[in-house]
Amino acid sequence: MRTNWFYVLIGVFLIAMLWISQRYFTGSANSSVGIAYSKEYKINVEKPSQVKRVAVVPGQLVKEGDLLVELISPTLEVDIDKLNNRITTLKSEQIEKAKLAKSEVAYIKAEQGMEVEKITTEITQKENELVLNQNLTKEFTNKKKGESLTPLEQTIKSLKQQRAQQEVVIDIRLKDILLKSETEQLILTNQISLLEREMNLFLSERKNLTKYAANHGVVENIYVKETEQVDAYSALMSVSPTHPTSVIGYLIGKKNQLIVGAMVNVRSFDDRQLVVPGKVIGYGSIVPLPEILQKSTAVKAFGREVFIEITGDNFFASGERVLIR
Repeated sequence: MRTNWFYVLIGVFLIAMLWISQRYFTGSANSSVGIAYSKEYKINVEKPSQVKRVAVVPGQLVKEGDLLVELISPTLEVDIDKLNNRITTLKSEQIEKAKLAKSEVAYIKAEQGMEVEKITTEITQKENELVLNQNLTKEFTNKKKGESLTPLEQTIKSLKQQRAQQEVVIDIRLKDILLKSETEQLILTNQISLLEREMNLFLSERKNLTKYAANHGVVENIYVKETEQVDAYSALMSVSPTHPTSVIGYLIGKKNQLIVGAMVNVRSFDDRQLVVPGKVIGYGSIVPLPEILQKSTAVKAFGREVFIEITGDNFFASGERVLIR
């Protein structure tokens, strides 16, 4: 039986194509193929605002951190002014109440101190009088221990008790004023703290009204004009990143599954020196490989999509073939 070399040649050709597909498109169990791509992102506003300035034009190349558009919110500015006035008023009230408490303490010390000083002076006079009387009468009297006090000694004892009571009253009044002042200061401090937190939220909202480029890219479209009023969540402009920010990989055949959140290396298919780190963010369905990955084989290949996030500071081209490992 004669050999049909044509069919042999076709068989060899199919085997070679299958080997090429297995070698270059399925890779090892730890590697996969994919495509780097970039998708334009839109700059949105979070609350009703007015466009103050548009800093770019369509087609302009922008770098990460470049100013794109400034907005203002009259309502937000009014809220900030009201809150700022309220905080200033409470801080002034706090200072005035602290001064008032200090003045009350000084007044009580002065007022009651005069009474205590008056009693002390009277005690001193009585004690001097007692000493004088004792010196004059010591030759005629021989007072024994335990005998009742003389009227002058009783007066001195009474005055000392009166002075002690007066000092207790002063101490109680001072503590009452200081406690009241401390409570008022604490309440005002808490109110100011809450208002300052609210102020920080307002300031953060105002800061977010100034929009900057998230990555290097090109301004595609601008949807607003200066002085225009825009509603909350309106799109202001769209920017197309210069370099890809995502990769869609395809798990073909028996591949080791990548855990969501796992770190991988993404390498250029044509230039193996170009490599960036990536992070697995999710999985898709099983789909046919894109044409750019199918062109070297006559056999239709399928793979499960795996989505990978990469940093924008790379040198990949949008649509470039990559290897994921």
